[in-house]
Amino acid sequence: MINLVKVEYRRLFRLWTVPLLFLLAAYLSYTMIDKVLANDALPTYLLSGQATFANSFSANSVIFGPVILAGFFLGSDYTQRTLHQQIANGHSRKSIVFAKTIVYSSFSAFLLLLTPILTTVVVTKLRGWGEAFALADFLYILRALVLVTLLNISVVSLFILVSFICKDIPKTLIVSGLLIVILIELSGLFADKSSYFADIYEYFPLQQMDVVAQIHLSAAQLYKALFSAFIFWGVSIGTTLFIFERQDLR
Repeated sequence: MINLVKVEYRRLFRLWTVPLLFLLAAYLSYTMIDKVLANDALPTYLLSGQATFANSFSANSVIFGPVILAGFFLGSDYTQRTLHQQIANGHSRKSIVFAKTIVYSSFSAFLLLLTPILTTVVVTKLRGWGEAFALADFLYILRALVLVTLLNISVVSLFILVSFICKDIPKTLIVSGLLIVILIELSGLFADKSSYFADIYEYFPLQQMDVVAQIHLSAAQLYKALFSAFIFWGVSIGTTLFIFERQDLR
């Protein structure tokens, strides 16, 4: 499967959309930094690098980078008959799914970290971290990045499932985009409301980003975030495997 992963990485970096996704991440960071550069009245989360870091992982717009990547990287597998060729070369369907999951998820997770990190670095350079930077701050950043990465990998696993159901670029883009818009809208609908559905929705990985990025994280919050990430990822990838094992590739 290692060779298959290498092949998938080569395919990914040949995509014309990859440079555009880097530019998109930089642009989204700039839209936040511009307020600091203009010396406007700043919101609380831009007053220091620490505040920016703790509040920059919940920017919903950044998730559309992996949506675009899913369409052009995963959605094209059927139209370009990449899957057919890989199976003909003797690779098992399970190996193919896991190789694509590793490559797509790792790059998407990196992409989703770019905007928050760029924004935090620039704000810290201009406004300072907020206090003397200590070892505890480094450990906090490391912990937050690891947990956010796990949650991001879990979220984008939904787009992997969508790509194996839709089987082409336009449908993968449209369905993935609509799903994420609906999920973001549900966040606003359930905000500050107590109901059965709101309680369940709290376990969606996207809802845990703000929590794990804060300086103070309780054991209960940590376990909830990890449970959310692993269960959602397991269900998404498990369903993808179930569907792909039964698909008739023609």
